[in-house]
Amino acid sequence: MRGTPTEQRATLPHPPGPEAARGRPAGPASVIALDIGARYISGTVMTTDGRVRESERWYTRPERGPDAVVDTVLGCATDLAALADRREAPVAAAGLVLSGSVDGLAGVATAEPDWAAAPLRSWLEEHLDVPVTLGHAGHAGAVAEGRLGAGRGCEAFAFVTSADPVLVAVMRAGRSVREAAFDAATLSPDARAATLSTADTRALAALILAADVEKVVVGGPLPRMDTALRQTIDSALRRARRQGPRPDVIAGRVGGRAACLGAAMMARELVASH
Repeated sequence: MRGTPTEQRATLPHPPGPEAARGRPAGPASVIALDIGARYISGTVMTTDGRVRESERWYTRPERGPDAVVDTVLGCATDLAALADRREAPVAAAGLVLSGSVDGLAGVATAEPDWAAAPLRSWLEEHLDVPVTLGHAGHAGAVAEGRLGAGRGCEAFAFVTSADPVLVAVMRAGRSVREAAFDAATLSPDARAATLSTADTRALAALILAADVEKVVVGGPLPRMDTALRQTIDSALRRARRQGPRPDVIAGRVGGRAACLGAAMMARELVASH
């Protein structure tokens, strides 16, 4: 694994970085967000008052190895910063989320062996010369659904992504209190259904019931999978609790870019705190 970010990015041509923006007079600002998925990297430019100005997507191609993926992430960040500069709203902060476990305080990924202890936050901060928040994609998606979508107005809800892996975040009073990933998730050949093992389905139902949430919001990058996963979760909850109240299992409203939008919202909070 790398020691410092490299400057060679053979897979993507990139415009000059945002360094040229340093020293500009204060004016309108933006934040950028990146959601690193197994298949795609989603990116967004959002103004600090919450307007989405640009959205982009690139192939992740994880088979190239972690160094190449990091180079691509840094290049994608450069692309987004250039888009913000062209709108005369330079980047003030960035949000980075991924599906594996992360230590947000330390700014490192902790789940996959290839990413273990990788200082992703500091690399991106060095690259962009702005503060960066690093988080879990399930949490970021829950942030977006809680503020803009089906979780809005709920004291407590669980957000579940209809993807592989299935990500779960439990939100209470606007804060994440539990995050989990179920790597046993598989896709059907036609990518219309997400299937969890029996053990993982029971574990997911137990997690939701223990959290005592009002709703379970299901959404993700593959909308066709939402219905099947909602039915799976609802059936598991009914089996686990045959009597008494159960949370409603409903569709998300933000869509497949929930994690990316949530990461941008987290970056806006970073701007406000500085």
